[in-house]
Amino acid sequence: TWFCWRFLLVKMVFLSRSSSWTVDVPSSVKGLLGSCVVIPCSYSYPHVKVIKFTGIWKTTKGDQVICHSIQSETLERYRSRTKLLGDIGKKSCSLMIENLQQSDGGPFYFRIELGGHNKYSFFNKKVSISTFIIVMIVLVNTGDPNPIDLSVQEEVKEGQTVSASCSVSHSCPTYPPAFHWSHFGEQRFQAQELADGQWKATSTLTFHPNHTDHNEPLQCRVTYHGGKHQETSQALKVKCKCSSTFGVSSLFPNKKVLIIHLHSHINNTLLMIKEDV
Repeated sequence: TWFCWRFLLVKMVFLSRSSSWTVDVPSSVKGLLGSCVVIPCSYSYPHVKVIKFTGIWKTTKGDQVICHSIQSETLERYRSRTKLLGDIGKKSCSLMIENLQQSDGGPFYFRIELGGHNKYSFFNKKVSISTFIIVMIVLVNTGDPNPIDLSVQEEVKEGQTVSASCSVSHSCPTYPPAFHWSHFGEQRFQAQELADGQWKATSTLTFHPNHTDHNEPLQCRVTYHGGKHQETSQALKVKCKCSSTFGVSSLFPNKKVLIIHLHSHINNTLLMIKEDV
């Protein structure tokens, strides 16, 4: 008997939870001006017969419609810049805003209409957008609001396989940033979801340095959707891989040639020539 009561209680709790109006959104997201930002959103609704799904995003001030399932219902200045991502019928309500502007800070809230009288506005779950700008190409990332993390070995050997990684956070998984390296090599891209609508994009470069790369900058340039870009660099320290001999003695048939290789960061060879006795 106790088991039956317990089963019914658990079932009632489950039904009450699954029958409520809920939404899952971050309270704020960070976005780059001129680029795009995605507000991740998912919702649930009571078990009712659904006639149709209509998703709406509004401002808390003035109830302005910044995105609507029916595009013509969207405020004109947002009409070409906002879009509902995913399938609203499968409880996805994520919002993408392109060409992010200073006036797009919000707060915003989501409203779902299921046809008839089944509709709900999630006033208590507001989302704000904090914006930042990239004023210039960044060579030194100290103080940059969205710094690039460039990682490569401090000292490498000529000819060895070296991996360098370049990472940056962003908020537009639909259009992730593009990476450009100053050195040729094999590139791999990886995306990782973080909290509050943020993503981490990483490009890994595998290459083989030579002595001419010593003290030369390895540059990583990041271009965001919308054309904004920034870059950072790190000087390579290449220890030369010196060869043994290269037939110098044939150039001096009557001389004794002593070849001394300088094992340093500079790929030089010292020739000491002596007269035959």
